[in-house]
Amino acid sequence: MRIQTALALLVLGLPVVAQAPKTQLFVDGVYIGGELLVGVQARDIPVDEVVAELAQRAGLTLTGFDPDRRQPLVAIELRQRPLDMVLEFVLGSVGYEFERSGAELNVHGHATDRGALLQNASVAYSRATNTYPKSERAPGARLAQAWIAEDRGDLSTALDLYLLVPANYPGSTELAEAYYRSGLLAEKLGNWRDAVQSYDLLSELTTPHTFHAGQRLGRARCDIALGDPIGAIYKLKTLDLNIPALDDQDLANRILVRADAHNELRDYTAALVDLDQIDQLNSSLVQTAGYQRATSIALEGLGLYAPAGHSWLAYAKLTEGNERQTAFEMSVELFLQANDEVSALFAVRFAEDLGSSPKLELLKAQVLERLGLDRLQRQVVETPAVRLERAEAAWNDADIGGAYAELQSLIEAPGQLTDAERALASSLWARCLDQLEGIDSAMTYLRQARTELLSLENRTQLDLTAASLFEARELFDQAVDAYGGIYR
Repeated sequence: MRIQTALALLVLGLPVVAQAPKTQLFVDGVYIGGELLVGVQARDIPVDEVVAELAQRAGLTLTGFDPDRRQPLVAIELRQRPLDMVLEFVLGSVGYEFERSGAELNVHGHATDRGALLQNASVAYSRATNTYPKSERAPGARLAQAWIAEDRGDLSTALDLYLLVPANYPGSTELAEAYYRSGLLAEKLGNWRDAVQSYDLLSELTTPHTFHAGQRLGRARCDIALGDPIGAIYKLKTLDLNIPALDDQDLANRILVRADAHNELRDYTAALVDLDQIDQLNSSLVQTAGYQRATSIALEGLGLYAPAGHSWLAYAKLTEGNERQTAFEMSVELFLQANDEVSALFAVRFAEDLGSSPKLELLKAQVLERLGLDRLQRQVVETPAVRLERAEAAWNDADIGGAYAELQSLIEAPGQLTDAERALASSLWARCLDQLEGIDSAMTYLRQARTELLSLENRTQLDLTAASLFEARELFDQAVDAYGGIYR
């Protein structure tokens, strides 16, 4: 996208006068209707010198510039413009701002962060395009404003700005880019029919442009969203025939759209073949939400519920808002369908860290009931030794939920346990954590628990537990360290 710099915009449609010799500065002023209009010609002059001349002409006291700092150079040609406009152009072009108070002109510190610079550029573009709407550079300035709004996440404003180009400059060379980017933004906003309109208008242009492939790909995405996956596949085939992919990344982008079309047609096997092709291309697309979503739909469609649950969970981590919440719920539901309650509990816990929902609470109740964890809500009157004995029996019977339920209160209040009982409880709890949350969680717990045991014999019991967990994952180097009391 052709984004002119704020400095280039300073001469947007401005009256041209004889250029000042290099390193020379001329400033004049005249009062018209009681307002001071100033003119300035400068080429490669430090900005503080230019502003000092303007302040002197206006009878203002200048403050704010650091006399020990070398100031950036400016080049500008204006005549008979309001003082504030000239100051905004001169200072904004190098990232400065100013305030006028009475007879004082204060210049703010230099803006260095990206957001502040973009804001300054946006203000300059807006002022210039509003002042000189018929300039040949105005369409490009509108595109620049739209890009800045899009970069800041204000998609609705960006779309309106893109659409100003065809509305106000129908013959400009920026028309194709405006149509293309307005189509992309309409897609992001879910306005699929508006996106179709922008893409179709782009396809009707007779002037040369570089958006032919992007237009057809966008149009195919719209077909899928509007329920015409067959039309999308046809468009993709004609695109490949007429405009071959530029590189593997371009090819992967096309294949992903085709996978979405196959999912919409419920041809889930074909979709997985498409997704595998993208993986074989070593494309970065495999790390994106779009790829993960397509994978989730295909796996679920083939009845592979546990893999689909993991895929929806991965998708949830890549998205946000309602889409993320729905993905978490889908993940838990699919794990329950696969009778994988342990993974379902993990998904519930992960989701709860980011916020819950009424549906997720209902799913959580199902998970806890299946695992026997609902027993945590009951009042237990047995002695800690009895609960520990029952936890050990549950673990030996592969009842992870039962063991977890019996152990949780013991781990939270271990004061009633002997040192040996505490070692046994810690060992069983670590094994439960290993199954429910992973080995890192188990080791984090064991490292703390080991420091709280009194006897070497009981600490050794935890060492053996840690080593066995590492060995189960073939992490033999870590297992050797664990035998020596080091868990890493």
